[in-house]
Amino acid sequence: MSSAQVSKQRKAFLSQAPPPGYVPGLGRGATGFTTRSDIGPAREAGDISDERHPRPGKKSKTDDDDRSDEEDLNEANFDEFNGYGGSLFSSGPYDADDREADRIYNSIDSHMDKRRKERREKRFQEEIEKFRQERPKIQQQFSDLKRALSRVSNDEWLSIPDVGDARNKRERNPHVRPDRYIMPHRSILIGTLYHIVVYLEVHYAIS
Repeated sequence: MSSAQVSKQRKAFLSQAPPPGYVPGLGRGATGFTTRSDIGPAREAGDISDERHPRPGKKSKTDDDDRSDEEDLNEANFDEFNGYGGSLFSSGPYDADDREADRIYNSIDSHMDKRRKERREKRFQEEIEKFRQERPKIQQQFSDLKRALSRVSNDEWLSIPDVGDARNKRERNPHVRPDRYIMPHRSILIGTLYHIVVYLEVHYAIS
C-alpha cells in the first residue's frame, strides 16, 4: 500500500479530537491554564449568600448632606494666597455680625471697583488723546485753514477763478495737437545709419 493511499484513509488533523490531557506546545515548554469561563461561575443562582460578607447598605440622604457640609481641609486644597477653597465657617449659623461683616466687605469691594473704573476710564481717555495727537484726523489737519477762510472778503471770493479757467489753452483747444516726441524704432535708426555709411563709402571711393 502506497503512502498516498494511507493519507487518503486517515482523517484530517484538524478534524480529529485531541487525546485527553493534551496540551498544545507542552513539548517546547508551554503550560496549560483554565479560565473561569471554562469551569463556569463559582455559585449557582439559587445559592444562599454568605453572611460573612454582607452587602453594603444604602446610603441615606442625610449622610450625604452631612458629608457635603463638611469642608475639605486637605493640604491639596490649600493655597498660600487665597487659603482654602471653601469657607471654614460655612457650617456655622449666620447671625447679625456676619451680615454686618458682609455688608462692610461688599461696600469696600464696590468702592475699590469704582476707583479702578475711574482709573481705567482716565487711562483710556489719555490713550485716545495721545493717539489723536500722533495721528490727527483730516478735518483736524485743515482746521487752521478753515479758520483762515473766515477772513476772506467778498471781492476775494469773487476773484477766485473757476476750475475750467485754470486749464491750459492748449488743453482746452481740441484742434491743437500737442507736441509729442516718440522715439523711432531701432530698425529705422539702423537703416538710416546703413545708408549714411554706404553714401560715405561711395563718395569717398569716387573722390
